[in-house]
Amino acid sequence: MNGEGFFAPMRMGMRSSVNVSAEMLAALLETPALHALLDGFGEALIVCDGDSRVRFLNLAAERINRVARQDVLGLADSDFFQRSALQFDDFLQAVRRGGKSALTRSRDGRLFLTRVQSVPVGAYEKPYTLLIQHEYEARESASRASAPSLPDTPASLGDPQDSALHMSPLLSSIADMGVRAFRRRARLLLLGEPGVGKTAIARHIHRAAGWGDRPFIDVNCASIPESLFESEVFGYERGAFTGALQQGKRGYIESASGGTLFLDEIGEIPLQVQAKLLKFLDDGTIQPVGSPLSKKVQVQVIAATNKDLRALVAAGLFRADLYYRLAVLPVDIPPLRAHRDDLPVLMDILLARINRDRQPPLRLSTACRQRLLGYDFPGNIRELVNIFERLAVLADDVADDHHLPPELLGMTLPASDDEPLPIAMGSDEPLKAQVQHFERQVILHAVRLCGSKRKAAQHLGIDVGTLIRKLQRD
Repeated sequence: MNGEGFFAPMRMGMRSSVNVSAEMLAALLETPALHALLDGFGEALIVCDGDSRVRFLNLAAERINRVARQDVLGLADSDFFQRSALQFDDFLQAVRRGGKSALTRSRDGRLFLTRVQSVPVGAYEKPYTLLIQHEYEARESASRASAPSLPDTPASLGDPQDSALHMSPLLSSIADMGVRAFRRRARLLLLGEPGVGKTAIARHIHRAAGWGDRPFIDVNCASIPESLFESEVFGYERGAFTGALQQGKRGYIESASGGTLFLDEIGEIPLQVQAKLLKFLDDGTIQPVGSPLSKKVQVQVIAATNKDLRALVAAGLFRADLYYRLAVLPVDIPPLRAHRDDLPVLMDILLARINRDRQPPLRLSTACRQRLLGYDFPGNIRELVNIFERLAVLADDVADDHHLPPELLGMTLPASDDEPLPIAMGSDEPLKAQVQHFERQVILHAVRLCGSKRKAAQHLGIDVGTLIRKLQRD
């Protein structure tokens, strides 16, 4: 933090459209009448002068940040951020990258949208800065109520996955690359297995780019019936078809106007609708079903799929031109088993989330932790979150291995490392077949002992590909 304060570099060089000096504005902020007016606002308002020092905050700002006005007036903005009950790290990073808003979290887990606005003064004076804060979830719920209903998504997975994403080094670096491309208006195509966190990464990109106060419309293309796809995505006019709402309906694209449209499972879009989506991506116009007119809609598109779109293109099931419009920057998101070093961090973060609202706090036994660390998680981060939600319900203060789901309990560990392996004595099989059979038993024993094929291969001193081939051999 330099001596000028955090926001000073962002504001230099601005000129005022109104001839109000900094001295006049400072005097105005001292008047009881203005205090009474601004204290009536539901949004938190914090005013910093040209030297980045706090000059005023209203009652809502005192309540949200849990500070007293007399204790923070005159403080540098950096000192105010330290005293506040909100965590401003994401917000400060967003401003450094050129953004104007980001989410801040309170100690009790509530989310607040904080945005910054410059207040120009004299032509050659440093502008004042206005910080505006409001609770995010209330606004988001209100916007969802007024928007068209979206495909169902597992609400219990969203926040934990998003939280885990922020703490996973590999996923965070992937998301940061996506944020840079998003700011340059490049379309992103997120690729990866189910449950790797594609939706969480898309939301992270949307917020980290400073778009937290704009719409984020999540559309699961696989959940929309083919016969309704066009009317749901592009909307329709009144009387467009039998059963249509009398007033018509806005589609998902129009609901995302000014924000982000996230098209999940993009490979499931019906072939006959792909041409209309391609036109929208080309010129930004949509034509609702039953309407003779087109309308312009400004949205940023992020798409995601767990399918091989190139293979679908080759099979004639997906348009090649649509693929190239969507995949300006393909982003491969690895499965959890490919970045196992992040697993202990993710487990600790999920455990901390559970314990935030729980007494007594939940702990993992050594046996439980070892089984989790040795598991391959075919369902990826979504499965990991599901397991921790299960442990939070079934366990009291210590989660043991018997609380884990059956697929993990099926990895039976031997009571002793010296447990003998079964040998088929007196077999009529040729020696080579008996050796292969014994070798298979050794490998399966190592997998049960180590908890995963990768660790078993390391234990046996062979490549994991060799281990898998030997297991698949007849």
